[in-house]
Amino acid sequence: MSVPDEDSLPSVNEQIGGRTGHPNARRATVNFCPYCMGENLFPDTETDNAWQCRECMRVFSVKFHGLLNQG
Repeated sequence: MSVPDEDSLPSVNEQIGGRTGHPNARRATVNFCPYCMGENLFPDTETDNAWQCRECMRVFSVKFHGLLNQG
């Protein structure tokens, strides 16, 4: 069994900040703006847990309240 070559470049995943790159690591990831369905979203640094939509220029937040009882 051969040993794989070592790359001198960093892993692609190390370059992506992800949740650790956000000012608030507890911020839930949002895929679309609830107003215009735009995908050009950035964490809002002035408001805790909020997002900026750079397409419709709105700042919004999404809150998860819990699960419904099925019984």
